[in-house]
Amino acid sequence: MDVDAVIFELYGLRPADFTAARDAHAARARREKDAAAAAAIGALRRPTLAVWAANLLARSHPDRAEALLRLGAELRRAYRELDGAQLRTLSHEQHRVIAALAGETEQLAAGAGEQLRETAVREIEGIFHGLLADEETARQWAAGCLRKAPTAAVGFEGLEPAPGAAPRRTADVPAPPAVDEKRAAAAREEAAEASAALQKAEEHLTEASVARDRAEAAAADLRGELAALQERVEAAQRAAQEAKRLHRQAEQARAKAERSAEKAARRLAERDRSEG
Repeated sequence: MDVDAVIFELYGLRPADFTAARDAHAARARREKDAAAAAAIGALRRPTLAVWAANLLARSHPDRAEALLRLGAELRRAYRELDGAQLRTLSHEQHRVIAALAGETEQLAAGAGEQLRETAVREIEGIFHGLLADEETARQWAAGCLRKAPTAAVGFEGLEPAPGAAPRRTADVPAPPAVDEKRAAAAREEAAEASAALQKAEEHLTEASVARDRAEAAAADLRGELAALQERVEAAQRAAQEAKRLHRQAEQARAKAERSAEKAARRLAERDRSEG
């Protein structure tokens, strides 16, 4: 089974249709004895509405996706080179581009039958911001196969300046926004709890999927046995009908033989009387 083709198909579906299609592909892989494909497909998780809409934009307008990838590359290069002027220019550009892309994504989603709430639109904007700093995830999105929103980061966290780049000056490079440590700690704790709950839910879902597959296999076996029994019943009914027909023919033949015997007996009796 072509897992990449299945992934492309699944992440183009509306979230409401994702799970059933994924499970169907995983079941087919198991029937085909492709354990690796079944495991890879079964591990895929349904995208949020915002992630689906972002994928819809990349699939519908690959030129927009490439433009965002170029903007991200320019921002990362300016950051590595500590080019404050370029960073300020590109920072203004990114807000304009992301606002336009979010609006276009909202329209595409509406055309596909999904009216996005304001929270989903904000999530889409967050996805596009995150893609600017994450080249690998950005390319996954440009292929229309983004699986989940990129992790939110402050500035270009983890990206080192290029060797030989001049030290950043406060006037050139905008400082990252201040972070409330208590709120950040609470947010991390909430994220950890949500992650644990999600993992537990996914484990339950996996167990339920396995149980469902077993039940479906057992039901299929029972349907096969029932079909075989129905065939045997129909064959027995046909045999019974044929036996009844042969029985009627035998009774008719016996009655005819009895009549012939009676006639022969009468003729014999008449001959005996005539001779006597």
